[in-house]
This record gives sequence, C-alpha cells and structure tokens, in this order.
Amino acid sequence: MGRIPSVAGGLLLATKLFVPRPRADLVPRPRLITRLNAGLAAGRCSLLSAPAGAGKTSLLAAWLAQLDRPAAWLTLDDRDQTADQVLRYLVAACQVFAPACGRKASAWLEAQPPPRAEVVVTELVNDLAALPSPGVLVLDDYHVVRDPAVHAAVVFLLDHLPPSLHLVIAGREDPPLPLPQLRARRHLVEVRAPDLSFSVAEAAALLAGLCLPAAQVTVLVERTEGWAAGLQLAGLALHDRPDPAAVVSAFTGGHRLVADYLLAEVLERQPPATRRFLLATSVLDRLCAPLCDTLVETALVETADSQEILEGLERANLFLVPLDDERVWYRFHRLFADASRARLVREAGPEAVAALHRRAGAWFGRHELLPEAIGHALAGGAAEDAVPWIEALTPTMFATMSVHRRLADWLAALPDPVVRSRPLLCLARAWLLIHRVELQPATAWIEAAEAALTPDDAAASALTPDDVAARGAVAATRAYLATVAPDAAPEQAVTWAEQALADLPPAETAYRSIAGVSLGQAALALGRLDGAERAFAGAATANRAAGLAQGDLTATTQQVSVLRLRGARREALATGQAALAQARDQVVPSIVGRLQTALADALLDANDLDAALPLAMDGLAAPREFGNAPPLVLLASLPVVRLRLAEGDPAGAEAVLAEVRPLVRHGPYAMVAHLLAAAEARIRLATDDGAGAVDWAAAVAWDGPVGPAALADLLRFGPAAVEATGVTPARVLLARGRATGDADLLDRAQRHLDAAGRLADECGLGWLRPRVAMLRALLADARGDSRGALGSLTAAVAEAEREGVVRPFLDEGEPMAALLADLRGARPAGHRTALAEPLTERELEVLRLLAAGHSNAGIATALFVELSTVKTHLIHLYGKLGVHSRTRAVARARALGLLN
Repeated sequence: MGRIPSVAGGLLLATKLFVPRPRADLVPRPRLITRLNAGLAAGRCSLLSAPAGAGKTSLLAAWLAQLDRPAAWLTLDDRDQTADQVLRYLVAACQVFAPACGRKASAWLEAQPPPRAEVVVTELVNDLAALPSPGVLVLDDYHVVRDPAVHAAVVFLLDHLPPSLHLVIAGREDPPLPLPQLRARRHLVEVRAPDLSFSVAEAAALLAGLCLPAAQVTVLVERTEGWAAGLQLAGLALHDRPDPAAVVSAFTGGHRLVADYLLAEVLERQPPATRRFLLATSVLDRLCAPLCDTLVETALVETADSQEILEGLERANLFLVPLDDERVWYRFHRLFADASRARLVREAGPEAVAALHRRAGAWFGRHELLPEAIGHALAGGAAEDAVPWIEALTPTMFATMSVHRRLADWLAALPDPVVRSRPLLCLARAWLLIHRVELQPATAWIEAAEAALTPDDAAASALTPDDVAARGAVAATRAYLATVAPDAAPEQAVTWAEQALADLPPAETAYRSIAGVSLGQAALALGRLDGAERAFAGAATANRAAGLAQGDLTATTQQVSVLRLRGARREALATGQAALAQARDQVVPSIVGRLQTALADALLDANDLDAALPLAMDGLAAPREFGNAPPLVLLASLPVVRLRLAEGDPAGAEAVLAEVRPLVRHGPYAMVAHLLAAAEARIRLATDDGAGAVDWAAAVAWDGPVGPAALADLLRFGPAAVEATGVTPARVLLARGRATGDADLLDRAQRHLDAAGRLADECGLGWLRPRVAMLRALLADARGDSRGALGSLTAAVAEAEREGVVRPFLDEGEPMAALLADLRGARPAGHRTALAEPLTERELEVLRLLAAGHSNAGIATALFVELSTVKTHLIHLYGKLGVHSRTRAVARARALGLLN
C-alpha cells in the first residue's frame, strides 16, 4: 500500500490518532484507575477486554487525563488489515512523544519492496528507548484486526518493548497474543468485563441527574449487570419521564434502545451461522455444548462443534458469562438474552420458539435437572411433560429455597383438572397453604388428594405401590395439620403419623420426616417433652442425612423449643446456632426466621442484647415471605418487644405491637390474641400502668390445674406462650397488689403460681420453674415473709445460674434488686457496693437531674450533650438500677442512698 493521500490521509490520521477526552457525563472510577496505575508501575502491557459498551475507551481517556506522561493513541478499524498499513499509523502515533521518533522506521516503510515488519519495529523501538521520559501507547478497538502479520508485529513489539513505553491494548475480545507468557512473567495487567461493571454506588453517581431512589438504581444495576452502555441507555429512556418506576420495571433487553444497540453492535455483526446459533440458544437461562447441540439441530445451523463455538464466543467477549472454571456451563448477559429472544420470536415465530423450549425441557429432564426441565416444558406449552417432573420434586419441594419459590408458579401454570387428578400435586398446593398458615383451604386440597388417590371408591387392594406411598404422604400431611390447627388433635395426629410411616417406603425421606415431626408435635401437645425431643432430633438427623436442609431446620427449630421448655438454654442455643450456620442460605426465609426468633429469645434470657438484636430483627422480617401470617408475625415480634423493654424504651415496644396488632386481632388462634394481650400488659407494667392490665390478668389467671386442651395450646406455642400464660398474669397481679396493698390480688397471684408450679413439675418445664420461684419470692416479700422470700429466691438463682439466665431477674426491677441485695447478706449503704456495677460520675449527674424533675431535653441542655447521649445514659442507668422508668429509678436511688 502506498502513502496515504495528503488531504484524506491527514483527516484519517486526525481521527485515528485522536486521544478521546474524558466524558463529562461519566463518573470517575477510582478503583479502576488505581488498578491501571499499578499496572503502569509493574508491567509492560495492560489489556482491556470486554464487550461493546463496557466503558473501555471512556476509562482509558479518564486514566490518561490524570497521568503526568505523554500518551499516543491509535484507534483501529475494519480497514486496518495489513501490517504495512498498521505500522504507518503506529509510527505516526508515536511521533506524539517526539517529532523525530520513528523517522527511520518511516523511511523503511517507503522502500520498495518494504522490508519485514520486524525491521520497521526495531527502528521504532530504538527511537522509543531513547525518549527522555516514559510514555503510554494505546491500541484501541484491537478486535477488528484479523491479519496474522499485524499480530506478529505487535508480538515483536511486546517482546522488545523498552522500559520507557507502556502498551495498552483495548478490544471486545482477547487478542491472539501470547497472553499466558505475559501473565507468567507478570508483564500483563488485565481489566475485564466484571471489573468494568458498575457498582450500585457508581451507577447512582452516573445517573445522579435523574434523582432516582436507591432501590430503582439497584434494580437497574441488576438488570444491566452493571453494563455501562445499558445504564446510559436506561438514563436516556428515563429522561423527562413522569413515571421513572414504570420505566425501570420495564427496562429489559426488549426495550427499544437496548435492543437496537445490541442488535446493531453485536448480533448483526456476527457471521450468519453464529447469529443463528445465538438466536436458537437465547431461550436458555444457562447453556452447555450438549444442550446447544440439541437445540441447533432444529435451527438450521451448519454442523459445528458447540463447545468450540461457546469458547469462541467467550474469547470474543460476546456477552457470554462462564458459570464454572471448567467452561462447561455458560449464560448470556441478561439484556443480550432478552434482545436475542425478542428477535427470535419476530424471525422464527412463537411456535418455533415453543419447539425449542420443548427440546430444552426434554434434555434437562433426561439429565434430571428438573426445575429447568419444568420451566422449559411449561414455556413450550407441554404441561403434560412437566407434571411427572413436578411430582418428582414434591417430596422435597421445601428442601431448597429456589424450588419452593417457583412451585406456586408451576402449579398455577397447570390446568386445574390436571392438578386435581394427581395426589402429589394436590399435596403440593396444600403445603404452600400450610406454610402461609391458611389451614382451611389447605384441608380442601388434602381432601382433593384423597379423592384423586381413590377415584370412584376404588378398593384399597387395587392401589399400586406408588398409590400406597401417595396415601402415606396424605396421611403425613393430615398428621401435621392435626398438630398445628387451632383445634389441635394430638391423638389423631399420632394415628395419622403411624399410618404414614407404615405406607411410606424408606426412600420417601421428606414425608417420613413430616410424620416424625408430627409425632414430636403431638407428644409436645400431650406434655411428653422427652418423647417430643426424641422425635424432633430423629427427624432432624434423618433430614440432614438425606440432604434436606429445610426439613432439618424445621425439626431442629422444634427441638430447640423443647430444649428451652426443659430449661436447657445453653444446649438449645448451641443446637440452634449450629443449624442456622449450616442452613441459612439454603432454606426458605420464613423457616430460618422462626429459628432466629427462638435464638434471639434465648440470648435475651442471658441479657445478651447486642447478639439478640440482629436475630430478632431478621426473625421479625421473615414472616413477610408468607404474607405476614398472624401467628408467625406475632411470635416474631415478641423478642423485639422484650428488647425494647430491656433498653428502657416502652414506647418502642408499643410501636412494634402497633405495627403487628392489625394483623393479629382476628384469627382462628385464641393463643395469638392471648400473646398480644400479655405483651400489652408487660408494656403497661413498664409504664407504671398496672391498673390497665389487672383486669386482663385477673380474667386469665389460673385458679387450679391446667387441663389437657389448655396444656396442648400452651406447649405447642413454646416458651412465648408459657411466659404469656404461666408468668405474665402473676406478674401483673403481684405488681398491682404490691402497689395498692390489695390482698385479693396477691391471693390470686398465689393461686396462679401454685398452678404454674405444679405444671412445671409435672411436665418437666425447667424454663418455668425459676420464673415461678422468682415471683414466689416477690410475693413472700410483699407479705412480709423475708425467710420465705429468700428461700424461693435462692431456688430461682440456683436454677437460673446453671443456664446463664439473667434477664428475668432484671425485668422485675427494684423489688427484685432489693431481694438480691438481701440474698447477698445485707443492703450496703454505699452505691459502689450496693449495685452489681457502680454508677459513673456522669450517670450520677444524670440521676440527680432526673430526681430534680428535668426532662431528657433539659438534662441534655444542663450537661451540654446531645439528646441521644442522654438516652444512652438513661439506658445504662436503668440497667444498673434494675428498673424500667424514671420514677422507679429515682425511688431505687433514694432507697440506696444515692441521692443523699
């Protein structure tokens, strides 16, 4: 090729050698610039390899702008396909460093015939080595080069690159250069697509002018996978739109701007065979070579090795993401997949697309990858193919979070008559409802399962082994329902569970586990804690051995509840924490939340508020997974209420109840309303409003032995129900009786505590015994029986100390603190020995201002501190004094002589 004509050549060179300026609309990316700076200091070459629109050129422009060294830039295009031509441009680019740089190389290029490329590059390298200061040379859009001679010249340049020059190669695919050798010599710094992906913070800065809420920015980052062009296109789509949320929710690869960009810049640039391969396989969420072979047979793609095509697409950075290190499974970038699917529908038609889905479903089914087989079968209109696969998953449908979340969609996609004709599908519907605590409609689906199992009153002898196993699954489900329904029938549950275990083969681990859990729940309702614990532990072990994480966690949560009821707090905590660590990411959040709630309550017993808080808050959020089912949401709220009260914040506790109260006022469970009322009573006590709770307490207090029905309702709701029913009424009656001197209230508290004590002894409720003993101590003290008070308190402390139980003593406030002081021998006059932990000088100042009647704001002004600091001091002060209110704090301080 001869010299470039002067005018055209000058314009072309001006374009090709133009160094882009940093774009004002793109945010700085310090983490990537830092990485390039490190590469500049440590290596010979930097490689930026990423798909179109990833932001390579913009990043390089921003990086070069902050460097203190000269930079030469060469942008290549489709016409640059000979070594002679590329070397001319390369020499021209290097003259940025010095006008004389490359003169000898230019002279060689004018020779006829021109010499080998190595000769020209050698002359250029000699000039570059003599430069007075180091520089950077950028070869942009290198992916367009196809001539092996050009690649050979660049390899020669890399091999002889002088220390004064750093070479940067940017393109949409990996260049055919000796990258492994460069890596091994530590001469190469790489920036790839994942590195260039925008984080949420970077995307927020990029889209700052749109004032989008953080949640919408997060959605866009997820949809675009941080792809720079995708985010910029989203910004264009959102400009001047009155409803940004609607645009964000609809922003996919089918959006016009995204589709136009991807189709023009990527899809239409591919060879016809590659283009057809991409369209045919775009229906897949993940793909591998054998699966692609199955699909492209019907896509008129010439015979080719799919593995070779996939690896080529990956090297070309064609929006293909490897999912493993062995390069077996891949997926397309979501926006690219969306755009390709939309084009496939337009070009091939819906029926052809459905046929591809059916072929994909059959492939996944043959390889027992059932969730994907089901999805493709349903997408292809082949519900009859999906049915046996869904049935195969139903025994373990709640074993993994991903299957559980899709199950409802799968069942909804099946015709209702198909579901009603298959027992296991009916049970799947029932279990979805059971987990939402919608028990009446669940019962209807169990009955539908029975009807499907024995149509037209078929004789039991006509049942096949599969039918018998299905009958066992129905019985296991009935057993479980009989233990959780408002009108629990534990004896009937035992009958159903035993039938289930007789019908179910050993391999049906999931439903056998449900039967085992049901036996445990029935034993618990009957007051047989030992039998309940054995059943739950056995079910947990069986599930763990079978790899059913969710069944394991369900049974373990019940086991933890029984351990706590027995008073084995430390063992319950260790058992639950181990299960939570193993199953947290594998199990439906609502199931995890129940265990988190139990563990938070166990930590609260030890007064470990810091450790309890995150578990309690996570547990409270978990019931949203199932639409805030009333029993679950209330049980989850109780540890948070306890926490707020322990922090001296009854208003915060009331705020928690105010949020859940509308959800639980009405419902089939009487215990739920009782738990709510008990929590409200505790808040009234904390605000010195005992009169507001005494009517409730008097109405629910026990006057005699607890009957079987009440016992069943009590124990199946666990320690929270025992607290609300066996402890809180007595606390209210006792506190009000002490305050008013009402002997009748004290007598009622006595009768209740006698019944609670009998229950604790008869059922082995080690959790209840120390709490009853504590209240008996306070009752004896209120009646002037010091010896009886100290005797009961000694028993309470002995039981509580073994399991590290602290908080219940603190919850009783000043009277209990005084008794504990008596138990230690005497009530010392000085505060530094009268309290378990002495008050600081600042806390004493706060106490004096409190006694003088100052508000929190007044205390803050007097001490020149923030209001939040005052609140923190008050929390510590209340904790040390063992009280929950301002008035009790002052009274306790006067009794201890702290205000004299």
